[in-house]
Amino acid sequence: MTRKVQARTLATRDRLLAAGREIVAAGGMAGLRTEEVVLRAGTAKGTFFAHFTDRDQFLAALLAEGLLAEFANMAAPQDRTQLTALLDQVFSAFAADAETVALLARFSGPAGEGLGMDRMICAVIERLAEGVAVLQTRGLVANRADPGVLAEALMALVFHAAASAQCPVHGDARAVRARAEALLQQMTEALLG
Repeated sequence: MTRKVQARTLATRDRLLAAGREIVAAGGMAGLRTEEVVLRAGTAKGTFFAHFTDRDQFLAALLAEGLLAEFANMAAPQDRTQLTALLDQVFSAFAADAETVALLARFSGPAGEGLGMDRMICAVIERLAEGVAVLQTRGLVANRADPGVLAEALMALVFHAAASAQCPVHGDARAVRARAEALLQQMTEALLG
């Protein structure tokens, strides 16, 4: 009986997530309403809240799922150009919009466990660490710290730059984004030498 209940519970969660993916694909995260999710999934609103504590947790699960699919199988960078390209790709995904930045900030730690956010962030850090190790052995990156530590620092720089990309104090959105991209590049150079 328990196995049957677990399978049904997982199927319901999958239906909710599938409905959420459809809604986000059609109108973005800002347009997602829990009422529409449960209607499309064919469940009750209480069922939604039995699986997710709130809309943000649901969106975090969707975001983590999408980013994990994008980053889980990426190759470790083999040179500085590939490292920069990977950081730019992660930055672009993280800085996509203010809602993405807010979800990453809220769910990147223990609050994101079980949603996949932790797995996605770890996948990116692992690829960065592998790449940094290769670059260190080739003398292309300063050898002053463990590759894992440098990868964690790079991820922190990406988070900072992504948040900075949403800060309107420096002009229009394009100017702010360009400033954040330049900031990421400068911070990366300072860190890796």
